[in-house]
Amino acid sequence: MVVENNKDDIKNDPKADSEPKKKSNKKKKKSAAASGPIDPIDPYYEQVMQKYPVFLRNTRAKGRHATANKQLEEGTALCLEQGTAFVVRSEYIDQHCHVCLNSLITKMMCSDCRKVYYCSKDCLERDDTHTLVCSTLVQVDSIARATDVDPDLLRLITLLLARRQRDNEAATNTNGDGKDNGESDQKSKQTLTPTPFWCTNDLLSHRNLTNPAFIHVVKEAGQRLLSEMPESMQIPVDDLITLACRINSNAHGLGDNEARNTDVALGLFPVSALFFNHACNPNCAFVGLQNGRLTHRTIRPVQRDEELTVSYIDLYASRDERRQDLLGSKHFWCKCKRCTSPMDTSVDRFLQSTVCKTCHEDVYVIPPSSLDDLTHGKSMEPSGEWKCAKCGSTASAQSISATIQQAQQLYTEGMMAIRKQRDYSRARAKLETLVTTKKIETQSVKGGDLHPRNAIRFNASIPLMNCLRHNQDINAAINVNRYIIETMEAHAKENLPRNTPEISDFWQNLGELCELMASKNSDRAALNKRWKKEAREAFDHAARVRAVVFGPDHPKTVAVMKLASSV
Repeated sequence: MVVENNKDDIKNDPKADSEPKKKSNKKKKKSAAASGPIDPIDPYYEQVMQKYPVFLRNTRAKGRHATANKQLEEGTALCLEQGTAFVVRSEYIDQHCHVCLNSLITKMMCSDCRKVYYCSKDCLERDDTHTLVCSTLVQVDSIARATDVDPDLLRLITLLLARRQRDNEAATNTNGDGKDNGESDQKSKQTLTPTPFWCTNDLLSHRNLTNPAFIHVVKEAGQRLLSEMPESMQIPVDDLITLACRINSNAHGLGDNEARNTDVALGLFPVSALFFNHACNPNCAFVGLQNGRLTHRTIRPVQRDEELTVSYIDLYASRDERRQDLLGSKHFWCKCKRCTSPMDTSVDRFLQSTVCKTCHEDVYVIPPSSLDDLTHGKSMEPSGEWKCAKCGSTASAQSISATIQQAQQLYTEGMMAIRKQRDYSRARAKLETLVTTKKIETQSVKGGDLHPRNAIRFNASIPLMNCLRHNQDINAAINVNRYIIETMEAHAKENLPRNTPEISDFWQNLGELCELMASKNSDRAALNKRWKKEAREAFDHAARVRAVVFGPDHPKTVAVMKLASSV
């Protein structure tokens, strides 16, 4: 990513104040951007990343990014960062320690603010910012309700400004070169310290693209929030708004180390956000760890000088949906290799179209939407004809779109039955029409139907599996779980990632369902043995994937290995 203009920098920051201000020249700005020198990488970033097999680069074509400095195997650790600040999400505020993020067994709550929880005296003593924010946190929920602003955003802003204050205090012990002397320098060698607040100034805020309504409510909330803070922590409200925009564009979720696919915390990790860019076919994954840390690991082999990328969105969504999601949440139009490859040769064609009525072996190619289409909405209904990627036969764009819209309507009705009515039987009836449980490689698909790997089918399969499990139809849930895994593996054969947190979760879920079937057949030795064997194999597969994605010693990997050994 490219560093933003100085107008977005937080004022009164020791790092920012130490650098001379450059005179702006609007007339020369465009030519300077086109032909001027590229900003060098700050030595701080080079220093913190020097022990990892990574080159940090800043180019005119890609902005700041990271590349491999040698050939890397899958499962290689690339970065370990202690967040500048992080918060436990409101939904889990009394379930996880606010320092180490472990699940709370014994709860130690701050009796003054009643908003912060610790698992031990050690974690309480490690929290070096709470004394600065305790009284402010008392007011966060009421400010959030009055202004309609996310309380987690306000709490994270508060903790970031507390980190800024602690950084300012530490700066008094410097020798003028920006490095701590004595005790703090020795301590930093022994423990991983939070990324300094000044690094957040390098993050893109995309404030000019942010919804004005968001700016308005954050301004009101920010004014109230700042009035509750110690004077030493306060910044201009305009800078607080920019900080809020930076959080929205760059924050990382931290998953529950003991559960699946659940973000229990939210943090700002500037080094990670600056150098590990997004791609819809990534070669790395970011993983939340205990103590509010974030690591990046390769999920497939990587060549020397290959860019190291992660994905922030659903890999199995259609191209249009991915681009729209990124445009709305991250404010950029994705131009990764996957999003710019010809649709007729891309795996993306299967995610959004119907099977050819002539050859039954491929799909009609639906052209990707343009930036203008997705920003302002398509001006007219699809017209003309779309060709099959294999045989070249055509079908009307209108008829293909009608089939897709009917499927989308069924999916929407099924989800409404779950979310609003809690009617799992009705939801099952709607969703089952979209999901096939036959093996993808062997099934015969009717021409004109959604392709087996269409994103609507895949999206329907997950809530359907949960409906079946809720209704105790375990065997049917197992068949749908297998379809989900087979779909992911079919995508992997076309070079999408084979090792992801999501696929490991579905392998674990399959193991749990097979265990349930084993217990249901406890009085039938042959069936009991068969289901236990399938459960063990599923858990083993989950463990292999997690050893790559999370690491062999990660709590999630260890947990599923224990499940395998206990079957």
